[in-house]
Amino acid sequence: LVRRPPAAQRHRSLAAMVVAGGSADVEGAVMGEGRHVGAASEGLPRERMRRPLRKLAENLRDLVVPSEVPRKPAKNVSPLEFMRDFVAASQPVVLTGLSSKDWPCLSRWTKEYLLDKVGDLEVSVNVTPDGLGDFVEERTGLFVKPLEDRMTFRDFWSALDPAEGRPAGDRDVHYLSRQNDSLREELPSLMEDVPQAVPLGTAAFGNEPEAVNLWIGDSRAVSSCHKDHYENLYVVVQGEKVFTLLPPAAAPFLAERRCQPAHFERRGGRLEVVRDEPSSPDVPWVPVDVANPDLGRYPDFDPGLAVQVRVRPGEMLYLPAMWYHQVAQEGITVAVNYWHDMPFGHGYVHHEFIRDVMLLNDDSDEVDEPQADKGASCPGEGRCSGTDGCPDCRSREATM
Repeated sequence: LVRRPPAAQRHRSLAAMVVAGGSADVEGAVMGEGRHVGAASEGLPRERMRRPLRKLAENLRDLVVPSEVPRKPAKNVSPLEFMRDFVAASQPVVLTGLSSKDWPCLSRWTKEYLLDKVGDLEVSVNVTPDGLGDFVEERTGLFVKPLEDRMTFRDFWSALDPAEGRPAGDRDVHYLSRQNDSLREELPSLMEDVPQAVPLGTAAFGNEPEAVNLWIGDSRAVSSCHKDHYENLYVVVQGEKVFTLLPPAAAPFLAERRCQPAHFERRGGRLEVVRDEPSSPDVPWVPVDVANPDLGRYPDFDPGLAVQVRVRPGEMLYLPAMWYHQVAQEGITVAVNYWHDMPFGHGYVHHEFIRDVMLLNDDSDEVDEPQADKGASCPGEGRCSGTDGCPDCRSREATM
């Protein structure tokens, strides 16, 4: 599920033409029912692929992945510097020392304030038995989505905070992580406590935010590794977020596979995995826990391609579009993020070529017809810009 460039048409890839003379020689085992999609072929023999992939990993470690994500005082970073050193270079950075004058949420968003302000409003909450939502279940190979429940913000906070009297026996993990502009759509009164847009972002990206999202969860909620086709400005208000980041070109080393989709349903008082309809398309997803990789299970994963960064209250992470990320949190964590449309230029083309060469893209993704005009309706469940019929709108439901 990927977001396609505006007005673009999918076509037979160069990689497909290169390997057209041979059948796929899939590297790695098929795990469960998920279909491992990374492959070499008779057109590009495994021996010929080994050296370029080794060189790719070396170049990424030496030239792209920072030894640590830089931290800079936000007041000292100009739009020009931000654009030149980080956006144009597709490099993450943490901007520190956000002002409570610009970000009133930093001083206002206590438990008491939030419950008084929005406690009786209804919100969408992702619920899982163990904190994992949008993940590959190792036993079955299924891609499992969380149960999306509706409840008041007050009831959500009670389920999150033991001090609020979490119901006895309720061990389910509740995570306020529905995207699709959740803050502006579900809790608009809180928008007076945050900027409508981050000036640094609008100046560098050249557009207004496509979505402003609210995230509230505790240390039990962990996202799996995924990427977004959006420039991302992620601000922590309370608690601490731990991001494990990998550059887009790390795709060949992540054991991505296509998985049959499933979801959690509440049955007999407990959450159970239920398969989606058989006609539902497979979902490409990364099964590797990139923060704690099992190298026996995933020997092609290179830990040197990952960098971990902590984002604390009053700090903002710039997460470049298409960077893979897995996210954990410590304590009850409250955060806001701004998604901006990304430019579909050479970086996107380069990333898609790598995916095509490694047979990570499926021919069924190809579309021979012009894409929908902006504003067209989308077939999925989320909010979209209408530029591509939004085949990825469900992927925006990935937890963060």
